[in-house]
Amino acid sequence: MNRAGPSPRLVVLGWIAVILLFTLAWLLFYRGMGKVARVNTPVSSGAATVGSPLPDAPLVNIDGKPTSLRAYAGHPLWVNFFATWCVPCKAELPEIERRYMADKSGGLIVLGVDQQESSFAVAAFVKSFGVTYPIAIDQGAAANLFAVHTIPLSMFVDASGTVRSIRMGQMQPETMDAALQTIL
Repeated sequence: MNRAGPSPRLVVLGWIAVILLFTLAWLLFYRGMGKVARVNTPVSSGAATVGSPLPDAPLVNIDGKPTSLRAYAGHPLWVNFFATWCVPCKAELPEIERRYMADKSGGLIVLGVDQQESSFAVAAFVKSFGVTYPIAIDQGAAANLFAVHTIPLSMFVDASGTVRSIRMGQMQPETMDAALQTIL
């Protein structure tokens, strides 16, 4: 019995189908990544809602002492939820530090809130990046309260304690400046 392979026409059609599938997959991936890369500006994140007072949440300083969001009340406050392993968090960190240094004389407090990592790891991370603003560690209560599912997550709170802006994802400098204008 003589078995011939697939016809050349079927081979060509098969390759065309493979190329079309890879192209479609690439386009869908690229489109989806474009959405991820953009900063999302929600009106709320868990219990935090733009236009409402920022709820309090328990935190721990790097030295292990308890603190809370309320400890930073009375000043324009930028709360930045991050983690040491988060690539977008690392990318925006130098710009956050620059804005803190430029605006701290005007009362701005930036509070970095790490997500459930050891104080040793967070202290080493902060030192390696030259961060000078206060850092606290969330042991889970703040993440639950504010529904922190995406990091970085930033909340901008005015001196009266009212949330003025919430930003999800890595921010570009112009986005940071626009959000800061709402609280300074």
